[in-house]
Amino acid sequence: MRDLWLDTDMGFDDLAAWCMLADRVAGVSVVAGNVTLDQAVRNACAARATFGWAVPVHAGARAPLAGALVTADYVLGQDGMPGTGRKLPATTDAPDSSDAVAALSAWIGAGGVEVIALGPLTNIALLVQARPDLAARIRVTWMGGTASGGNHSAAAEFNAAIDPEAVDVVLTARVDLAMVGLDCCRQVSVTMDDVAAIRVVATERGQLLADLLEGYVGIAEGRPMALYDPVAAAVLIDPSVVEFRAGRVDMELAGQHTRGMTVVEWRPHRASPNARVAVRADAERVRTLFLNGLVRAAQA
Repeated sequence: MRDLWLDTDMGFDDLAAWCMLADRVAGVSVVAGNVTLDQAVRNACAARATFGWAVPVHAGARAPLAGALVTADYVLGQDGMPGTGRKLPATTDAPDSSDAVAALSAWIGAGGVEVIALGPLTNIALLVQARPDLAARIRVTWMGGTASGGNHSAAAEFNAAIDPEAVDVVLTARVDLAMVGLDCCRQVSVTMDDVAAIRVVATERGQLLADLLEGYVGIAEGRPMALYDPVAAAVLIDPSVVEFRAGRVDMELAGQHTRGMTVVEWRPHRASPNARVAVRADAERVRTLFLNGLVRAAQA
């Protein structure tokens, strides 16, 4: 049943999450984040063509709500998918429209509820600004934020830091938000042993995914590499793999050293909770769901 909408900035871990959820994804909206919007759209269209995913892809926000776009090309390279050989093949496939917000609005209007957001929340913020009546009708599982230290800065996680105003808009709109942040994702890691588990799938897709996974693991330069977007995807396959706590999340917009920080107040007597925050992951079960998703995509 195609009951999910995927909002993505389309790096490798986004692709892996799509592999895990492929039979449920009804539509895709693309946002600038890991890479520029144009590159993210190319990645999404190439993934759709390569894996035969017959779902619409819509181009969304090109820049954050405020300020200039900062991408992760300093880590991920220009295409957002470091690899060791094969890359997603070039395609003439084009997005279905350049109006992701209109497409997402129409899907929600037709009864869609579950949204998985794997990049900056710009598209979701634009949606609730344009259609505030839809804010209460969706559930958003977001890979982003942190209740402790960051990765883009000492205080801020990348997806939150790239468009903190968007996170603030979504929180203010009282969207039903599950925040799967660094605290949880860093508990799940992948290594070259996981690459080997994909490498044995003797198909072109299997070798492509193995090369891309190897490039992703290589980011950590010999250490286990944290798994990010697939942890959020795992929640939508089996909610019991991640433990959540209710908390009050506020977005820091102005701090000299803390802009982009998701400030979590756990004490209910100090502030009413407005989100569910992931605090603990069953790493082995999440990794199994991740690998199973890649193997299914490789064999299809």
